[in-house]
Amino acid sequence: MKSIKILALATFLTMLIHSAIAQVKINGFLQYMYRADLKENKVEGNFTPGTMNLKFSGSLDKNVRWEVQFGIKETSFNKFLKDYYIEIVDLFPNIKGLKFRFGQFKYLWSVERNESSSDRKTILRSQVVSALVADRDRGIEISYSGIESLHLAIGLWNGEVVFRNHGTIFETIDYTRNLDDSDARKDIAGFIGYELKFNDENFVALNGSFLFGSNGRMNIRDKKRYGLGVDAFFVNKNLHFRSELVSGNDDEIKKFGYYLQVSYRFFDYFEPVFKYEIWDNDLNATGESNWFTFGIYSKILKNVVFRVNYVKKDEKPIEIRNDELMFMIQTTF
Repeated sequence: MKSIKILALATFLTMLIHSAIAQVKINGFLQYMYRADLKENKVEGNFTPGTMNLKFSGSLDKNVRWEVQFGIKETSFNKFLKDYYIEIVDLFPNIKGLKFRFGQFKYLWSVERNESSSDRKTILRSQVVSALVADRDRGIEISYSGIESLHLAIGLWNGEVVFRNHGTIFETIDYTRNLDDSDARKDIAGFIGYELKFNDENFVALNGSFLFGSNGRMNIRDKKRYGLGVDAFFVNKNLHFRSELVSGNDDEIKKFGYYLQVSYRFFDYFEPVFKYEIWDNDLNATGESNWFTFGIYSKILKNVVFRVNYVKKDEKPIEIRNDELMFMIQTTF
């Protein structure tokens, strides 16, 4: 595995040298957030360190593209390599819409997981997506979109999700993590999507995904793991409706969750948002987590986004008050 990593990094260094004479695009974003934890007897407020992402991309020729993305944690400015991949598009002249991508990146799964950071209406992703939908991984993905409205993809992955963090499903701002993955067995993931588009402001999308691999629960690395997901997205100019349902098994542990999200845009820059989500990390045990998010999404300027969210939590069997009030500002460049 170490030799594969060295080979991959060497490939990208070579790629960057060769592309130095070509046009290189640079963009990214910077986030900063204030969070107030509304506990039983007190309120604890703090500024959460944001994330600065820098993305470099370009083309080696008309069929070969590349991208490298870095994330910088604001507190210590530790750099981490988030994405690095090469994308080969329309390699065969008679087959349009065929794409090969290999490296490290987010593969096709979940509309919320793959949504760009500035377009996400709420500050936090849903619990079920954070817990069951894998983060970036190293692998190869083949996708096809040559048939109108249809999108297909299948990928083979290293099976050890990057940036995972055992012991919590609470995501940080910059990325979510999948908790129970391991590289004992390589992961296979598939995606099928259908989009009925009337124009740029009116469309309906329906997607399905599956994942099969292994997990590392209780330090037993060869347990089977699978996930199934369905998501729907409806846009009617200013009205946006989205729902995702994801289920999975970590060997004998069955998990399930879904969310519903609706928003309506007024005046092109003021968009109230409501989100309801339910998450059960063990269907055989008592208890589940229900979150209600009331928020405002505002894109007053082209490159500046504001979000205000109040998250009311109803978590059983533990009944304590741990609601949150959050404010985030994000600028893209």
